[in-house]
Amino acid sequence: MTRKPQQRSIATRARVLQAARDLSRRNGLEGLTAEAVASEAGVAKGTVFSHFGDMDGLLSHVLLERLDALRARTSEGPAPGALPPDPVEALMQRMMALIAVITDSPTILRLFLDNIGVTKANCAAEFVETLDALDAELATFLELWQGSDSLQPALRKDRLPSELVDGLIAFMIHGAILFKSHQITDRAVLEARLRRHVEAYLLQA
Repeated sequence: MTRKPQQRSIATRARVLQAARDLSRRNGLEGLTAEAVASEAGVAKGTVFSHFGDMDGLLSHVLLERLDALRARTSEGPAPGALPPDPVEALMQRMMALIAVITDSPTILRLFLDNIGVTKANCAAEFVETLDALDAELATFLELWQGSDSLQPALRKDRLPSELVDGLIAFMIHGAILFKSHQITDRAVLEARLRRHVEAYLLQA
């Protein structure tokens, strides 16, 4: 029986996405082109764009699995409502994990920066939703820390957790740019610098 047009379209989209994933694993993201993806998937170049709008739209789907893996890692640890004994260290681990993902290649960093605030039209909705979920998890972490009377060092209480998240994102973006532009080449040096900024920004005086 011949498949319905909608079923064929879904299958073609999945084939194009899988081709892009396979090529990115073999050759990296920098050389990923619509022509290469189309050839790998056995479709016309126009088919790639008809399903994903542009290459950034396709790349956002390719990178989604990396963000999902990051979210899975940052979700590990204490049970909901619990806090680690060293909240600063736990926070630094979260920040450095995201920096590691977005500095893996210039393409990832550019796509990340392009979709902060105003999302590009062809970006995968799931890509943005995962970024938002990571922000929300960080805000929850800060809220629990802020509400604790015993956890040390104490978190400042004069700003909402959502406001504090905005500042931490700015620190991460700045750190990622410093690292990717080779102004800082050692991740340990970058982490130490970020830690000083984070402590000055977050901790209660």
